[in-house]
Amino acid sequence: MTSLTNNSDTLVQGNARPGDSTERIGREVARQVGSRKWDMWFDRTTDFVVEDGRLRVEADSRFVADWIERHFREAIQIAARAELGNDIKVQMGVRSHPGAPAAESVEAAPPPAPDRSSARRGRRTGTRDRRDAEPKLDHFEIGDSNRLAFDAASRLGEDLDGATSVLFIHGDCGIGKTHLLRGICARRKQRDRRAKVRYLTGEQFTNEYIQAVRSSDLDNFRRTLRRLDLLAIDDVHFLSNKNATQSEFLHTIDAIAMSGGAVAVVCDDHPRTINRFSGPLVSRFLSGMVVRVDRPDRELRVRLVKRLACDRGIRLGESAMETLASRCVGSVRELLGGLTRIDALARLDSNAGEQGEIGSIAVQRALGDESMSTGGKPIRLSRILEVVCKEVGVDRDELLSSGRHRRVVLARGLCAYLARELTNACFPEIASALGRTTHSTVHTADRRIRRQLEADERVSGHAEEVIRLRDLVDEIRQSLRRG
Repeated sequence: MTSLTNNSDTLVQGNARPGDSTERIGREVARQVGSRKWDMWFDRTTDFVVEDGRLRVEADSRFVADWIERHFREAIQIAARAELGNDIKVQMGVRSHPGAPAAESVEAAPPPAPDRSSARRGRRTGTRDRRDAEPKLDHFEIGDSNRLAFDAASRLGEDLDGATSVLFIHGDCGIGKTHLLRGICARRKQRDRRAKVRYLTGEQFTNEYIQAVRSSDLDNFRRTLRRLDLLAIDDVHFLSNKNATQSEFLHTIDAIAMSGGAVAVVCDDHPRTINRFSGPLVSRFLSGMVVRVDRPDRELRVRLVKRLACDRGIRLGESAMETLASRCVGSVRELLGGLTRIDALARLDSNAGEQGEIGSIAVQRALGDESMSTGGKPIRLSRILEVVCKEVGVDRDELLSSGRHRRVVLARGLCAYLARELTNACFPEIASALGRTTHSTVHTADRRIRRQLEADERVSGHAEEVIRLRDLVDEIRQSLRRG
């Protein structure tokens, strides 16, 4: 038997090389239908199983199976026949455990850590290791930015006493919210194989609800969802401005909670700020636990770089890791993109031979000139002053005055340091921009910031929050590069 689960996991067919046939079928289907439709209707929700001269497509619900039958059957048939011959038959069906995560059948046996060669093969073929395919809480990197959210997710996944019945996780894109949500599902199934667990996107919930209304099958839709032990909804903001769907979701939450189950949702924004969410639904979210995931700080980014580089067989030196972590501060996806560029450049430099350890200079080459904004324009002194004032929370007039408030002193020091790092301006030019008559004070301010960075000191930033100076500098660099 050959199966494709979660978009090109490792597969086995007799003595053939793992995953060959079914991987190619999956890739061809993805190419024909497009990445967006593949992610929505196949990735992590649908299995391909080859057995006895048939390709069986197993979806996690009747709605998804019917949708694939109507819209993608031809693409699947073309891909299957090209790979397995014209006699192959294609069948659509529903898995025997429709509420389970895609990795349910292998959940009891954790996968081995990928070696370097397999990681490199994965990058060449576009496949992902099991940890990437089905995120688990054990593989989630914890830091100050996500500790509270991780704790809440762990308690819900373990079904511990005191765990909330409604968990709402929000934050920027690409910082691990979906990883937490899918990790909750995997943890709950690992703890109790009989638990009824369902993961859906907001769009899938909406489509299934609309289909149930149109087919007069609303009772079955409700019966299926409201008896769940755990319902996980990703991108719940998709329900915005859909009054009937919001009302149905609200009643679903209440029914699950009353029966002792739980609902976990993920969104980009806080429930109060989501446009056109009904008052009752917002109130229901707020009655549970609302927790924010912030962007990772530098320490967490360095740990993420180490793990991601190891998973992909990329040898990075310590200075290279620090450089990448300081340049990519927006999200984990940004770190992944940076690693991809670094690896590609290293391969070119090595002419496909054995790669040595990648240093910080190679990282800087791959990520581009730091003194240029993403629009290709050089960073100017005036822009540095503007961004520093905004990030530190001081007025430009304060910056140019003789005031000695600690935030004003910090802002001047940051302007001096960043101007020396990101522009060709000399100390007298920087002093003039800061309204100083001599450049010795600017020179002193620059040295002070460098000493504080070396000592990894914390400072009082905007709104008197205490943060690491390194993180503040990284945030300012990021804002300057955005232009």
